[in-house]
Amino acid sequence: MEVTSDILELLKGYSAKQRGAVIEFSEFAEYIRHYAQYHVNENGALATYLGSTDETLRAELARLASTRQIVLTDHAQGKQTIFVVSAFMERYAETYKDIDKNISVPFPNINDIPKNIPADVVSKVQASELLPELMDKGEQKKSTLYALQFNRNVAAVLFPSSVPVNQLVKLCLKKLQDMLRREEFHDYFLKKLVTANPGKEMVVKNFFTLFVARPEDALDSLKATGDNFYSWNQLCYFIQQDYIKHKDLTLEEVNVLQSISIIEIVISYFKTKAADKAQKTRAFEEFDSLLANPPYYFTKDDIEKMHDAHGKLLLGQYSKEELNEHIAAMRAEAVGNSLPELLVFKNDEGEGYFILKSKIMQLIIRLCNDARAVIRNSISHVWKKALLDFETLPEMKDQPAFERCLERELQAAEPVLFSLLHASFLPVVAFEDNTPGHIALYRNGVLVPYSELLLISRQEIYTNAKVTLPFWYSLPVVSWLMAFFKRKSKAKKGQGKSNETATEKMLKQEKAEEVEKMSRLNAADKTAPRSRKAVRNVALAAEQKLVPSNSTLDRELEGYLGEWNDRLNGPARENLTTDVNGLIRDYLRKVLRSLKAEGFSPERISSLAKSLAESPSLMKIKNHPALARYIELYMIKLLKNLPSA
Repeated sequence: MEVTSDILELLKGYSAKQRGAVIEFSEFAEYIRHYAQYHVNENGALATYLGSTDETLRAELARLASTRQIVLTDHAQGKQTIFVVSAFMERYAETYKDIDKNISVPFPNINDIPKNIPADVVSKVQASELLPELMDKGEQKKSTLYALQFNRNVAAVLFPSSVPVNQLVKLCLKKLQDMLRREEFHDYFLKKLVTANPGKEMVVKNFFTLFVARPEDALDSLKATGDNFYSWNQLCYFIQQDYIKHKDLTLEEVNVLQSISIIEIVISYFKTKAADKAQKTRAFEEFDSLLANPPYYFTKDDIEKMHDAHGKLLLGQYSKEELNEHIAAMRAEAVGNSLPELLVFKNDEGEGYFILKSKIMQLIIRLCNDARAVIRNSISHVWKKALLDFETLPEMKDQPAFERCLERELQAAEPVLFSLLHASFLPVVAFEDNTPGHIALYRNGVLVPYSELLLISRQEIYTNAKVTLPFWYSLPVVSWLMAFFKRKSKAKKGQGKSNETATEKMLKQEKAEEVEKMSRLNAADKTAPRSRKAVRNVALAAEQKLVPSNSTLDRELEGYLGEWNDRLNGPARENLTTDVNGLIRDYLRKVLRSLKAEGFSPERISSLAKSLAESPSLMKIKNHPALARYIELYMIKLLKNLPSA
């Protein structure tokens, strides 16, 4: 033994020399003093035990006794003995080796412990609690002698922690196999299994035959999913029912009942593990499907707050560590030189978004369509105002200046689109994209101009803005005089240019109008006999959750409408939109009649939208994720604008 100051190791070494688990305290204290004197130069920590060390030693022993590594027993005349549990356990560990060699050797029983051994040596625990814990954690470092207790008055089994739990299970299976190999038991229990499973005779026979004939595969059979769990439970139940009827059990029958009890616990453990694994698999499948749903890009916080179809948080069905591993696997999986399935891009503030590679081009097209109308309207508004003030902006005449203007407006109108267009992976995604009618984002390795990407013409906007001016702006003398006085008036007032883009100004104005509208509705509620303010507040909360801060509810509705309503014919497109909107209104009207205001929540609105999207009336629409999001947003719009009743 190496030189050590660890008292437990010294106790084990001394008990091995004495060839016994019981040590006198005074003898051990003397041994420690001699040991310390001899080895103090090699290990300075032993200096503590030089001289009078009884109090220090007693403190160390009390610590070991609190963790059941040893048992201290006081006798008459102040004598004390130390019982080393690990030394006592070795004889029972040897018993398990004997059972492995000869399966007829019985399990050590709690009644086998000599009477002079302290009762505290054994830790009595329920087998149903300890065995699953040991199977999760594996081998234990501390030495403990357990008494595994079972239900139905089955005798407890002594089990040293030094014996691997898998070895215990294998021995139980061997004992069961040994019993079932005998002709009288083999045919009897096989017949019971076959009779209890009509129509599954071959499956049951194969299970029974494999278990009896191939003991080395028995533990793997326990871990297997499917019908095996049911067959194992039936077999254990039949054997248990037959043996419990016996009044005077033989030692062999007690061993069989002990084995069955342990096997049942292990079956339950693996069944729970299989159920947890299946639940996690379903949760990750749900997670993968949600990544393919609107809005297609998600922050880490969005991902951690995802719900399943029943409104239950996915995080909890799997752990945060498992989620991170799943995301890492999706980001690492790639075929050849292609990009992985899941990609990450960041906005100007450094916030990261996760997006599926397959959804990038679809998202870019939708966001370009959304941004086009907003940017065109905002630029048209600014240019018209400038022309009314007889101003000429650089972007009106110069194409490069117009492209820079579009870049600023796009960054304000759709920051996610702007970040995507400048993501490092986009050239590869655009190159790999082979969808029919795909758009070309790059020309000669450079991103196409914003005017081409957004289909916005500088000349068209400028011409339309000029056409809308009053007729006298076309009269040279009048327009010159008006321009002269306008410029002079502005110079006196010292008006400066705002740093806000045209899109930001328009968005701010739209939100101010929305706030004013909601204030009017809430004010009307004060005198109404029945208030629906609570429902509107829920709708506002859902809107804040679904609508980005740089967008509006109407813009999002228009964007998702373009995704699910792909009719090219104008009247057909309008008719379909009208029909779906009418269906949503009728459905929500029925819900409002039966559901109280307290029953509404953002999650409830989402659930109602999914239910309607999956109804037979809308099954023919292909893009169901976009349709479900559209229905959800349209419901929010209707609930926000509920009149006071």
